[in-house]
Amino acid sequence: MLEDLRRRGELSGHSLAQVRAGRDRFGPVAAILFSSNGFISVRQRTDATCVVTVWASDNLVAWGHTPSLDDVVTTMQGWQDGLAVPELCDAAPYLQAPTPAAAVEAQWSLLTEHGETYLRPIIAAVALHPTLRALRPWISHGTLHLLHPDHVPGHDHRGIVLHPCGNSNHQVHVYGGRTGPAEDPASAATRAATAAAAW
Repeated sequence: MLEDLRRRGELSGHSLAQVRAGRDRFGPVAAILFSSNGFISVRQRTDATCVVTVWASDNLVAWGHTPSLDDVVTTMQGWQDGLAVPELCDAAPYLQAPTPAAAVEAQWSLLTEHGETYLRPIIAAVALHPTLRALRPWISHGTLHLLHPDHVPGHDHRGIVLHPCGNSNHQVHVYGGRTGPAEDPASAATRAATAAAAW
């Protein structure tokens, strides 16, 4: 994919030389492009559809699916040129600027469809609880955090950490509180849901 994106960029007269493979907070990506605005990540589904996410700082500001690499090139070129999100979405209609709730759901989708293998048991357990599914998932240092939707990462607020502790067990830590015992994913998710329901 990388060489194809670069080639298409060159053919259009607008280089994408900085695009590369890598990772973002939600796992491996087929292509990622950083700019002064933030970055764009591209993942490929098994049907060759591209999942494109546009990030300003750590906020998901646009996302969409497209089967066309030309669409991806247009999006990357626009972001590289400093287009604001509304103009970017106008230039690439497959993209949408999500509502806060839709952005949370999109991030869950990234984790469940494309996330790291080692996180899948806890992600699956947590995603069964509507209270937790409404929280913003956040991966930091390989650990799943669940943030209140109003939370700004890096600042004290309401959140829950599910610390991995071996044998697929996790410990639940509510921000500002104590860390719970080691539990299997289902039990840890239930404990986290109980804590979040009290917010």
